[in-house]
Amino acid sequence: MNVQRPLLVSGDSELIDDVLRLAAANGIEVHLAIDAESARGHWQLAPLVIVGADAAPGVAAARMSRRRDVVLVTHEPTPKTWECAVEVGAEHVVALPDAERWLIDRLADSGEGPTRGGRVVAIVGSGAGAGASTFAATLAVVGASRSLRVLLVDADPTGGGLDVLLGIEDVAGVRWPDLAESRGRIGIDSLGSALPTAQGVAVLSWGRSGPFSLAPEGISAVLDAGVRGYDLVIVDTPRHRDPLTDAVLSHANEALLVATNRVRSVAAAARILDALRERCSATSLVLRDVPKGVLDEAVLAALNVPVVAHLPASNAVAARADDGEPPAVRDAYGKACLVALHAVADGLGHAA
Repeated sequence: MNVQRPLLVSGDSELIDDVLRLAAANGIEVHLAIDAESARGHWQLAPLVIVGADAAPGVAAARMSRRRDVVLVTHEPTPKTWECAVEVGAEHVVALPDAERWLIDRLADSGEGPTRGGRVVAIVGSGAGAGASTFAATLAVVGASRSLRVLLVDADPTGGGLDVLLGIEDVAGVRWPDLAESRGRIGIDSLGSALPTAQGVAVLSWGRSGPFSLAPEGISAVLDAGVRGYDLVIVDTPRHRDPLTDAVLSHANEALLVATNRVRSVAAAARILDALRERCSATSLVLRDVPKGVLDEAVLAALNVPVVAHLPASNAVAARADDGEPPAVRDAYGKACLVALHAVADGLGHAA
């Protein structure tokens, strides 16, 4: 028995043909059961159960155990269809052919196995020199060193490029221009195998092809794939508000604002925080300490936001970045990033 195959329960030849055609479009094999009894042995094991409207009354009568990932499929929904959906525990009612695209994506997701349900963390700098990109890259490397599967996404087309920061600008792999037209679903296997890596981190950056714009749908497709395939998705996010930034923050579980403890940086952070809170309710501060900076008490009074980590001033960190060397994980800066990791990766079992 192949427990990875979705289960289709139906005796309706037209519906069977439609579902098998959609599954074949993704190279997915489906186990077919013509009634509830022949489906019983596969019911709990299948990653996805598709119940035809014709078979729904029999499935309900058979009192199959309740489970997630059950979809009821029909050609013409009726009030009875919705009643049956409740009785069989279906999460969705899908009407073909209108919902073909949705069902194709759902079948493809089931073929990938269980989703990792990754957390998306948006990193935003309070201004030039705040060190947001360096922090994002180091946080990603620290996460990978703790056995997390990490995707690092460069969403700032005006930055210097995370691939340069990590010293992998000459490493072959997909960059944003290759994904410019992405819409809808991106397979996690194809994305993971195409991206260059640094210190165990998959990196999506801009490359050296000059100015380049990206539609919000493109980054949404990448982040959706990242959530399915990675434990942690870290996004180096522009501080200015535009549709691309809005798309990132709409996917983010948390936003971390990186600021120095200088007066102007704190003032800039106050303005940016108001905009961040409108789009991401879980917003925290990462404070990079500089000599003769503002005291913590004054920063907290001005910003009224929790500080999840203090980054030490370090000339070595900037020197490593300039030399294209990967971030260190055991120096003081790396240990501060580990503190931040614990704050944002709550519930990710490997980040101990």
